[in-house]
Amino acid sequence: MEKKVKIVIDGREIEAQEGQTLLEVALKEGISIPYFCYHPKLKIIGACRMCIVYNEKTGRLITSCNTRVEDGMIISTQHQLVKNNQRYLLQAFMTRHPLDCPICDKAGECDLQNYGALFGPQRQIVPVSALEKERHYIDWESDFLEYYTNRCVVCYRCTRVCDDINGARALYVEERGFHTNIVPTVRPIDTSSCEMCGLCVHVCPVGAIISKPFKYWTRSWLLKREMTVCNVCPVGCEVQVEYGTGDWRSKEKVYRTKPTGDLEICAKAFFGYDALNKDRLLKPQRYGKEESIGNVINHLAYILKSKGEETAILLSSYLSNEVLNILKEVATRVGAYISSPLTTDFYAFLEGYGDYTPLHLEDIKGADHYVLVGDDITSTAPTLSYYIKGKVYKYGRTYKDAKLKPINLEDLEELPGGGVIMVNTTGMACEDARNLGAKIKRISEEKGYRVLILHRDANYLGVYGIFGGDMLSDIGSIMEEVKEGRIKNLLVFGEDLLDYYQEEDLQEIFRRLENFVVFSPFADGLARWASIAVPMNLYGETDGSFYTLKGLRSSKRFLPWSFDESSFYQELLKSLPQEFKEVKVLRGKNPTLRRHLHIYRSNWITDRSENLTKLYEKNAKAISVAS
Repeated sequence: MEKKVKIVIDGREIEAQEGQTLLEVALKEGISIPYFCYHPKLKIIGACRMCIVYNEKTGRLITSCNTRVEDGMIISTQHQLVKNNQRYLLQAFMTRHPLDCPICDKAGECDLQNYGALFGPQRQIVPVSALEKERHYIDWESDFLEYYTNRCVVCYRCTRVCDDINGARALYVEERGFHTNIVPTVRPIDTSSCEMCGLCVHVCPVGAIISKPFKYWTRSWLLKREMTVCNVCPVGCEVQVEYGTGDWRSKEKVYRTKPTGDLEICAKAFFGYDALNKDRLLKPQRYGKEESIGNVINHLAYILKSKGEETAILLSSYLSNEVLNILKEVATRVGAYISSPLTTDFYAFLEGYGDYTPLHLEDIKGADHYVLVGDDITSTAPTLSYYIKGKVYKYGRTYKDAKLKPINLEDLEELPGGGVIMVNTTGMACEDARNLGAKIKRISEEKGYRVLILHRDANYLGVYGIFGGDMLSDIGSIMEEVKEGRIKNLLVFGEDLLDYYQEEDLQEIFRRLENFVVFSPFADGLARWASIAVPMNLYGETDGSFYTLKGLRSSKRFLPWSFDESSFYQELLKSLPQEFKEVKVLRGKNPTLRRHLHIYRSNWITDRSENLTKLYEKNAKAISVAS
């Protein structure tokens, strides 16, 4: 049972849980205390001293962030000693801080700026000249992150978030006192252990670390901000999307993506947001020209009603559960084949493993140890790696997983008992996946392991939950039927096919079709070859739910240009017959993924980001030079 203590803050009697800090209790009760270094998700270090309060029983000033509550405490946040010392500390912070708010990207959301306004005009309390104010300049040698030495208030949030949340340990503190600087462990930082998650930018309370792609583009107060669930990978992180609406304030586009207070984001969202602005397909097209939604629905309904049994639907695992359920009903009403790229690896693994009850992130916390199997898990679902704390074994390729300091295994039979096995099925060859699935099942039962089966696709668990293991045809078999002329119409969702087939091979296959329909967020890619192209939504554009590693999560549609896909699919369903037909299943052939995963290039959405492409190419060049 939790023990409660009673304390008094500014004359208010408060019942608090024993073990909490004074600052946590005060903030929870709506009592304002200034601070720089504190963050609820980071270790407490008491570096900035701005959170001081007055203990009336002892007559002393104490830091509230690292003082635990004790029964009978009487605390004042408004005592004159508190205010005098906070004002003095703020003036000390201002001594070397440049007055460049008009050109600083942090303006409008800067703690130092806000406290400066709260405490009133500052005066210089340390007799240093303008020349002496300059800290030693540190160049991070980055195209994406910029560090301003003089703006830094030495709160250590950036180093702590890199060490304790991400685990990349890409930053450290150099020198002490006024000479303190934040320095990359390896420069250029772009090709170091840094994962470009952007957490250091987000937690910085001032403008000391900024995002270069966002620099000088706009002001924070000119943007709209909404929260939704990122659907670029299967973790299901909640993110903030800041965008313009095309009025006098800002252009109609996404300007940046940020984490919430949970501090869960990776490069795919933080720097990959520009994919939401690039070559977008926003309205339906027929034969390369814009077409009305009604005419497109009528055309699709005609194809499905007249030649449903000669039609195949290739699902994207980036679709919401609601759309997947509608497509399932479409297939059963017209007797169309239905398939997914997941049949090449994830479903092949399950053929050997058997029925799978998904594990979620809460299920893997605090495990005895972790066993990572398959391709690089940090590259596939970066924020999943934030949850892996403790001893790690690795069986498979290690790239960014190196930050977890894994013990490499030659054979899974060497494993001790207990713990969690995480299997990344992405890109596995079918037969290898089946054999590994059977082996993992046996080992987990013999040695008491829980198993998390991972794939790169955002809603792979949704596809599995909605379609099960008996409804989807192998995608390779579908493509063979197209070549043989037995499947005449193909409805493709997403751009996954380009991961399995060369463009010239696909063009040869598509020439055999009577109707090639593409649902894509992008106007290039497969949409260029389609007889009908229909918009497909990304995060910030979708009202729906996803089965993620965090459980069932709901996304929100708010971006002003987004296509109303929900109404589109509902109207299409209304146009189809009410009777149900058998959905035939084809087995026996599948292609193999053509590439390894990379943290900056892991799917067809991240491929569209110019930021991530630049990071990918820079890292690939650095690796080739080093080798």
